[in-house]
Amino acid sequence: MKGGQTLKRGLLLLGCSAGALGLTSFARMSPPEEERDYDAGLESRLETFHTRDGAVLRLKRYVNEGGQPVILAHGFTGNGLEFDLPHRRQNLAVFLAENGYDVWISSFRGCGRQPYRCEAPHWRHSVDHLAAFDAEAFIRGVIEATGRKPFWIGHSMGGMVLYMYLQGASMDAGPGEAFRADADLAAERNGSLLGGIAIGSPPGLHQGGGDWIALLSRLPAFRVNTRALIRYLERVDRSSPCIDFGRLGSLCAADPKLGKLLAAHGPVARALYNVKNVDPDVGYSLLKWASDKVTARMTIQIVRLGLDPDFRSYDGTWNYTAGMRRVTAPLFFVTGTRDFAGAENLRLQGYEAVSSAIREYRCYPEYGHTDLVMGKRVREEVYPDILGWMRKVEAGG
Repeated sequence: MKGGQTLKRGLLLLGCSAGALGLTSFARMSPPEEERDYDAGLESRLETFHTRDGAVLRLKRYVNEGGQPVILAHGFTGNGLEFDLPHRRQNLAVFLAENGYDVWISSFRGCGRQPYRCEAPHWRHSVDHLAAFDAEAFIRGVIEATGRKPFWIGHSMGGMVLYMYLQGASMDAGPGEAFRADADLAAERNGSLLGGIAIGSPPGLHQGGGDWIALLSRLPAFRVNTRALIRYLERVDRSSPCIDFGRLGSLCAADPKLGKLLAAHGPVARALYNVKNVDPDVGYSLLKWASDKVTARMTIQIVRLGLDPDFRSYDGTWNYTAGMRRVTAPLFFVTGTRDFAGAENLRLQGYEAVSSAIREYRCYPEYGHTDLVMGKRVREEVYPDILGWMRKVEAGG
């Protein structure tokens, strides 16, 4: 009994100390700052595309008529603003536009901030829908508007959608929406892009996850809890299939100092990026502007990677990890040593698995997952490599 009381008192003391530390950090925290002129006076335009199944997709375009078009595609729980944060040194969209590119900032169905909010015909879509309908509409729309094949830069899920699109992921528009991975369509789609850049986008998890994913997967009850989570998400899909991570953004907007504290020390921030590699003001902007909605089915498809290292279609009929051999378009794989997606997954299941004659792999020391897009020194260390690779592909390899 005495030992139990001592343990309880110790835990209470630890909790009080942690709370006091948090309050002290909050008291010392200065309000976050965002730049008002971060777009450097570039011309921007609202563009609208329609998918074959009825989704309305709205993009922000930094217009460079005649410039090489590039599509930016965001990750899971996010939207296109992760590439267009109000911080000039952490804004990939502005960086590319300033270097002459015609930049199209996309958000998948149901995501985005006004006036770029996209509409979803329903909330039971999977990641397959994004590849079969949204990616197809983005690429077709940009080609029709510019007359040129675009580059596709995808972060996290945005890069996974690229793999899926290039493998011929297709669905019927209408009742049933039967999924298929068409080989002839894959060959056509690989020719529809000038090239693709996948940032922190694992084709599978055969090498295990990195960072906190690796720690989590070693817990004794990990697989049991993963199965329980999937069963819970299946119930959510039947009742309230939209999962709104945008509430985190609303919280940050309502209390900026708390939002900055969460960006510097919070569990969501620590899951998304290496907090030592991200300025708290920039992290605050990411949580505030780029937190968005997903569906239960999208979440199930991602969570299943905890049980099966192969990434599969929602109906289980197609193995995207094994299908990477279908990819022939030029690809650049970007990751970091602290990327929770696991750097070796991108190298072995991505870079070494594709059939692309032009391909490259780069791993950045001490970069986590999302700081590959908005870390402290991306403008000096990551963005120039992306630009250089694109220039080489444009020049013929």
